[in-house]
Amino acid sequence: MFLITKNLFIYIKTNFLIMMEAKMPPELAEAFSSPRGYSLLIKGAPGTGKTILALELIGELGEVNAVYLSARVSTHALYDQLPWLDECVSPLNLIDATKFYVSSDIVPGVQSFPDILYTRLGKIKKPATVVIDSWEAITSQMEREKTEALEAAITELARHAEMKLILVSENLGISSLDYMVDGIVTLKRLTLNYRRARELEIEKLRGIRIDQPKYAFSLEGGRFHYFRPFERRKIEKPRRVEIVQNSEAYLSTGVRDLDKILSGGFRKGSFNIIEAGDDMSVLGYQSIIAHMIINSIQQGNNCVCIPCCGWNERRLRRGILPFVNEEDYNKFFTVFEIGSEEKEDEGENVRILKGESMKTDFPKFRDFISDLEPQVMVIIGADTLEYPYQLKEKGKVGEMVGMLSRLMIDVRDADNVGVFGVTPGLVLSSELIHLSSVHLKLTVLDRSVILYCNRPDTKVHCLENVVTDDSLRIELTAIV
Repeated sequence: MFLITKNLFIYIKTNFLIMMEAKMPPELAEAFSSPRGYSLLIKGAPGTGKTILALELIGELGEVNAVYLSARVSTHALYDQLPWLDECVSPLNLIDATKFYVSSDIVPGVQSFPDILYTRLGKIKKPATVVIDSWEAITSQMEREKTEALEAAITELARHAEMKLILVSENLGISSLDYMVDGIVTLKRLTLNYRRARELEIEKLRGIRIDQPKYAFSLEGGRFHYFRPFERRKIEKPRRVEIVQNSEAYLSTGVRDLDKILSGGFRKGSFNIIEAGDDMSVLGYQSIIAHMIINSIQQGNNCVCIPCCGWNERRLRRGILPFVNEEDYNKFFTVFEIGSEEKEDEGENVRILKGESMKTDFPKFRDFISDLEPQVMVIIGADTLEYPYQLKEKGKVGEMVGMLSRLMIDVRDADNVGVFGVTPGLVLSSELIHLSSVHLKLTVLDRSVILYCNRPDTKVHCLENVVTDDSLRIELTAIV
């Protein structure tokens, strides 16, 4: 009997963690998965998302006995601002915590506010989830000694009464409450290149291993959404990638959300830059490039690529073929590899540039593209050009820019699209960025890949690979 009960508990806990981790960092999900009571203090300046996080926790916990005691926001305003509450948090008892009174079932006599609050919490049917928002508003008229006594009493009550107690605070300093609660998270606003970003910091979680202390998050749509560390998922079987159709004026990036940001994709005849750092943001770059290639092949558009450093046709083939027909791959996708010797065993869609002279190599590259039926997606990893063509030598950068300028003229005249991948420190980067129509930038925040545009100017988005049983896609979520 014990074994069955134990296995059932493990099964319930595992499924609970899976559901919670969809919205919450795994450390928080683990903390609230225990059947025992737990107290959490959510700290942050006004507008950082404390109330939304607290209510999202109620929704994820799914407790029948959920109570929200508010000293700041009326019930009507809360449901107006967060309409999802009506469906996701049910039933939810919303109580104006500043208007407690002594009811007739309490022994006659004068009873202090701390006693009233403690008594009410004790009467809530267990197990329960209780949010008090905000703690300062509740205790502002109380003496310090009484406040500390109440803090000790209710955290102990939560611990022994199977209660999940969530306290919201705008006090960013250290107080006695910090030592009494089981966990503390602080929500912060950050700035990335003049753009808003958000961060959750786990300061402590008693009894829980904290593998990652900080997470980027968003309040898009009035919901709390944290971002996992970016993962380059290994694709073990063929999956479907949605075709994102080109339009009369634009070639699609292959990422529906990115097309929306760019008002349709890459404009035909344009030259565009995707800038990644020398960190894990390069994985985001590779994911976007893969979707561009896949989408071009699926629509029967030619795609010509000089891969970034470390990539060649063989690696690209392994990454692209799970999503497209091999015959189409060989027909519509061509890779130019730069090396000192030609390789006879390369596939039919590989061309070799010797890398000895850009004056010899680039006319071949341009001629090949000009013989293809438009529209062609031309993708070049700029880091691949730097070493073989010795661009750090005097005068070589100007010569390469001249070659690329002529390529840009060809792209514009044929209504093709050019995309360059650049990284910081490349001698070509500033020149190419200056010439581009679109400048996408990828960086990293708390191990998540972040994307924004300097041209056109956009807000910050988090880039995520979404892999299901039968499909693969990239999602971009605005950080608001």
